[in-house]
Amino acid sequence: MSWRSLLKGDPLPWLLERSDPAVRAQTLRSLLDKGPRDPDLREAQQRAMITPPISTILRRQKPEGGWPGTPIYGPKYEGTHWSNLLLVEYGADPSDPRVRRAARRVLELLGDPKAAGMEWIFGRDHGASCFVGNVVRYLASAGYGNDERLEPLVQRLVRDSKKFDAACWINGEQPCAWGYSRLIWGLAALPETARTREVQRTLRRGVEFLLSYKMERGRYPTDTAPSYLWRQVSFPLFYQADVLFVLRAIDAAGAIDDDRAQPAIGWLLARQDARGRWGGRAPYAARMPSRVDASKWVTLQACTILKHAFPEMAA
Repeated sequence: MSWRSLLKGDPLPWLLERSDPAVRAQTLRSLLDKGPRDPDLREAQQRAMITPPISTILRRQKPEGGWPGTPIYGPKYEGTHWSNLLLVEYGADPSDPRVRRAARRVLELLGDPKAAGMEWIFGRDHGASCFVGNVVRYLASAGYGNDERLEPLVQRLVRDSKKFDAACWINGEQPCAWGYSRLIWGLAALPETARTREVQRTLRRGVEFLLSYKMERGRYPTDTAPSYLWRQVSFPLFYQADVLFVLRAIDAAGAIDDDRAQPAIGWLLARQDARGRWGGRAPYAARMPSRVDASKWVTLQACTILKHAFPEMAA
């Protein structure tokens, strides 16, 4: 019995279409377990780097590694920080010199947060774990996981969790599920050599927080109503989170087999269509440098979660 038996149809031929090489490459890698020497995967990865959306982002990159706008943050969803994040989400080749240069640029700039225009975050002793977690994610993914300059960011995430339970001024100083999911997503990308006991404890603490609430309802602490995003499935998201992204974060931390994730997985399964696909939304598409087929991406991610959640059923 295969994990695919949980699906109402077979989305693989659609996900493997050559017209969308970034999705195809990640499908080959994540769902079909193709290794880096596989010719189909190599071809798809190479084509992904010269095809939108990845090529659109890289075409706008400046020689020093950043993008037009403020040093790191602006303009929202297009500037240097956001472009780095999208490159990771789209599966850009982490060994590509442009990808490494982009990540290194942020690493260098954050050596002086005030000069980089990031004092509004780093001038506070906690909060904005979503931003810091995302930065750790793309720096680690680009090969800087053991760089000593990354350590202050890792320690900030550890402190945010241990001392403040990922509370954030943007969430009325209450523990933030968006922040915790991004915190986990970032720390989970660190190489094994950088996963100290402190980091491991932080990952467990974050997973425990996310699983202690009814994820599929978005009933996490907030001083406002739960976000409308929670019960949609969207791609890409940036500092936000929904049920699908929280499951991705928990999966990245190696805890998708926890029984408390089952209601959210059931919620996700119920939203597939008769073809075994999910209808995805791209709520920030109008502000992004290149549009994507959100439905393909969320279907790929949902299938990856199912494959990891039910290993005894894996093909």
